[in-house]
Amino acid sequence: MKKWLLLPVILSILFAIGLFAIFMLIPLFMIGGGQQASAGTGSWGAGTISQIAENEIPAEFIPIYKAAEEKYGVPWNLLAAVHRIETRFSTLKPMISKVGAEGHMQFMPCTFVGWGAPGCKGTNGKGQFSEEEKTSLALIQKYGGYGVDADGDRKADMWNVKDAIFSAAHYLSANGAANGEYEKAVFTYNQSQEYVAEVMKYATLYVQDGYKPIETVEPGKGGFARPVEGPVTSPFGPRVHPITGQVGKPHKGVDIGCPKGTPIQAAKAGKVTFAGWQDASNPKKGYGQFIWIDHGGGYRTTYGHLSAIEVSVGQDIQIGQEIGKCGSTGGSTGPHLHFEIDINGTHVNPAPYIGLK
Repeated sequence: MKKWLLLPVILSILFAIGLFAIFMLIPLFMIGGGQQASAGTGSWGAGTISQIAENEIPAEFIPIYKAAEEKYGVPWNLLAAVHRIETRFSTLKPMISKVGAEGHMQFMPCTFVGWGAPGCKGTNGKGQFSEEEKTSLALIQKYGGYGVDADGDRKADMWNVKDAIFSAAHYLSANGAANGEYEKAVFTYNQSQEYVAEVMKYATLYVQDGYKPIETVEPGKGGFARPVEGPVTSPFGPRVHPITGQVGKPHKGVDIGCPKGTPIQAAKAGKVTFAGWQDASNPKKGYGQFIWIDHGGGYRTTYGHLSAIEVSVGQDIQIGQEIGKCGSTGGSTGPHLHFEIDINGTHVNPAPYIGLK
C-alpha cells in the first residue's frame, strides 16, 4: 500500500484514540468538580432531610430554604437552623428584638438596607427609615444592603418570609458560608460563639448522613497527631447512646479515656474558633466545655467534655500545644476526650487520622 493511502487511515485511528481519551477523562473531571463543590452546599454528607427536621420544620419553609441554597450556595439546613433560633420558625411575637432586629430572620434595618444610608448614622443599626424606605430596592442597591426581593413584588421586605430567608442566604453567602466557612458566617450574623454552636447543632440535626466513615486512611494522614493517650472507649459511628439509650444514634467522633486533668493537645496547627461552654446555663448539656480549631483546607477538630480550657478564640495554635484538660463536662458518663474531625462540615472517622485502631 502506498504511503499517501495510509495517511487517512492513520489520521482516523489517531482521531478515534483522541475521542476515547476525552470521554474517559470527562468523568474524572466531573468527579473532581463534585468534590470541590462539597466545600459549599454538600458539606453535610448527602444533605437528606432527617426525621428530626421533618417533625420540627414547618413544611412550607423547606422549598424556600432549598431555593435560597440553589441561588446563594448556603446549605438549606443552615438557613433552617438560623430561622429556628431567630424566631422559632416565625412563631415568636412580636418579631422585633430589644436591639431593633426585625422580621422572620431578624435583620437590623441598616444591615438590610445598607449601613451607608444616612438614616443609619448613630442608630446602632436600627436606622431611621420609613416603612417604604426599608423595602426600597433602589436604596438597597445604592447603599449595599443585603435585602432581596425573592417573590418578585419589587420590594425587599424583612416581614415577607421568602424575602427574609433569601436575604439571610445572601448575607451568609457574602460572609463565607458559600465557601464552607459556616461558623465564621454565622458568627457575623449574631456575634456570639454560643449562637454559633446552637446554629451548627441544629443544622447538623436537620440532615441525615451528616458524616461519612473513611475506611482506608493512612495513620497520620493530613499531619494529625493524637491529642491524648488512652483507650478508645467509644468508636466513631452508630452506637447505643450511653445516656439516653437511643439505639443507632451517630457518634460523630471517638471517645478517648483519660484521667481528669490530663493535658489535651492540639492534633494539628490552626486557629481557635470556639472555646467555651456549649450552654453555660446547663453544664450537663452536649459537649460541655469544648474547643474548635480550624486547620485550614476545610479541616476542623473538636475537643469536648473538657474540665478546663487554656486557649481563647482567635489564638493561633501549634501541633502538640496544650489547649485544655481532660474532663467530664456536658453529657458525659466519666472523664474522657470526645474528639472529632470534620472536613468542610462532614464528620469523618478520626481514628485512622491519629493512628487509632
